[in-house]
Amino acid sequence: MNIRGDVSHTYRLLPWLCNRLKDNNPSTIAEWTCDADLNFKHLFIAYGCSVNGFLLGCRPIIAVDSSFLSGPYRGALYSATAFNADDEMYPLAFGILSSENYKDWLWFLQHLKGLIGSLKVTIISDRHNALLESVGEVFGIQNHSHCFTHLKENFGKQATRKNMGGKKGKEDALLLLNAIAYARLEEDYDIAMANLASFSSHLSKWVEETGPEHWAMSKFPNKRWDKITSNLTESFNSWVRKEHHHSVIDFVHEHRNKLGTLLHKHAEEMKNWKQPVGPNIEKKLKENISRSLSIVVYPYMTNKFLVKMGNTDISMDLLARECTCQYWQMSSIPCEHACATIRSMGDNMYSYVDECYLFSTQ
Repeated sequence: MNIRGDVSHTYRLLPWLCNRLKDNNPSTIAEWTCDADLNFKHLFIAYGCSVNGFLLGCRPIIAVDSSFLSGPYRGALYSATAFNADDEMYPLAFGILSSENYKDWLWFLQHLKGLIGSLKVTIISDRHNALLESVGEVFGIQNHSHCFTHLKENFGKQATRKNMGGKKGKEDALLLLNAIAYARLEEDYDIAMANLASFSSHLSKWVEETGPEHWAMSKFPNKRWDKITSNLTESFNSWVRKEHHHSVIDFVHEHRNKLGTLLHKHAEEMKNWKQPVGPNIEKKLKENISRSLSIVVYPYMTNKFLVKMGNTDISMDLLARECTCQYWQMSSIPCEHACATIRSMGDNMYSYVDECYLFSTQ
C-alpha cells in the first residue's frame, strides 16, 4: 500500500489518466464524471485500436453486461464485447460505475453509441429492467436481442421438477423451449409453440409474454449473425476476474496490458490461418460442406437453384446470398444447401462467405 498509495486517492488520478490515454491515441475515448461533492460516479474507456478494429472488421453485434466489483470501493464493471473474425472475444469498451441502474446504463450506452456513430448494431443482453429501458432508448427496441441463456434460466424457474412431474418432465420442457428459440422458419416456430402449448399451457403463455421477437431466431426482425446469447460477456468477466479486486487505476492499467496482449495474440494466430477464414469459421463451413455431399441441386433460373430435401423444396439465390432455410442470411456463412449449389457450379466456396470473416479484411 505504501508503494501504490492510499487507494481512496487513486480516483483523483482519473482526470490525468483519461487525458494521457487520449493524448497517446487521439481516437481513444476516455471519459469520467463525479457528483457535486467530487465523488466518483462514472468511467468509460474504449481504446482507439479496439474502436477502429470493430468498425473496420467486426460484425455489428455487441454483447453488454455488468458485474459487481469486489475492490476497496465496490461499484460495477460494465462491458461491451464484440466477436472477432474467428468468433473469439473482442473487447470493445468498458466502464466502471458506482451502481447498476437505469441512469448508469443510459450513461454507458450513450457513450457506446457515440463510438459507433451511425452504424446500426444489434445489442445482446440479459432482460434486466434497467437494460430493457436503456437499450431501447439508445439503440432502438427492435435492435435489442435478449440473451437466450438468461431467458432459459428464468424458464427453468417456471418449469421446476415439481411442476413438471419430475426430472424428465423438466428436461422435456427445456427441449421444447430450445425448439422454439432455434427454429429458423416461421412455420417451424408455430409448430414448436403448439407443441409447448400441448405440453403446458402455463409455460406457453409465459413464453409468449417474454417477447419472443427479442430472442427467438425466426422472430427477431434484424440480423444478429446467428448469435442468440450473451455468453461472450462471461468470457470477458472471467478474463478480468483477478482485476475485479483491484483499485480503479490498477484495473485500467491491467486491462490495457491484457488487451494489448490479447490483440497481439490474435494477430499472430491469424498469420497461421491455413484458409481465407479462421479455424472456427472453417469448422462451421466444413460441417456444412459435409452435409451438402448428398444434396442434389436443380438450376431453374439465372443464379437461382432448387434443392429437394425429401418432400421439401428449398430455393437458393446465389446472387442475393439467400436460402429459404434462413441460415445463410442469419450467419453469412453458406448453409449446406448453398454449399451444394456452389460445389455444383465449381465456384470458390470462400467467395460466398461474408468479407468480415476473411483474412483479407482483417
